[in-house]
Amino acid sequence: MVAALVHLIVVLVMPTVATRDAFARLAPLGALNETVPLPRAGPGERSFPYADPAVAWAFCRYDLGSGPIRVTALVGRAFASISFHTRRGLLFYALTDKAATHGVIDAVLATPDDVRALEAHDDEDAPSRDLRIAAPAPEGYVVMRVFSERPSLYPEAEAQAEGLVCKPEPVPR
Repeated sequence: MVAALVHLIVVLVMPTVATRDAFARLAPLGALNETVPLPRAGPGERSFPYADPAVAWAFCRYDLGSGPIRVTALVGRAFASISFHTRRGLLFYALTDKAATHGVIDAVLATPDDVRALEAHDDEDAPSRDLRIAAPAPEGYVVMRVFSERPSLYPEAEAQAEGLVCKPEPVPR
């Protein structure tokens, strides 16, 4: 009974004390708010094992300490998704290409306080159409995945994934 309890505690505590979390492992690949395409999955690929070779990936890391970021991605005819993760890898929001307006997925990612500040400055006669996402933690990363139906369409999917843009968004004060 004691061994089971210790095992359970270790499993629950490990993600919070680990030094090589997802954010830290992605840090050497690119700077904050920079879109970084990931290499195509294959048998010899060791960086991201077990990834689907028909899916093109790109990510950007963010730190909301200096304000919100606007996440924008163009979508085409291939299935695409964008997921928002905390520093530790916890998924807290996701969108698919079905959420796109005129071929663009557009969202503002901010702390809950910044979301309230943005809402406070909305005009009642012309409310904002921004999708505002309140992040549970100030640091994390955004991942875009684009599915390629055929191997010949992979370059198109890769270009679409590389179109992910994460840029700082001003907060009215």
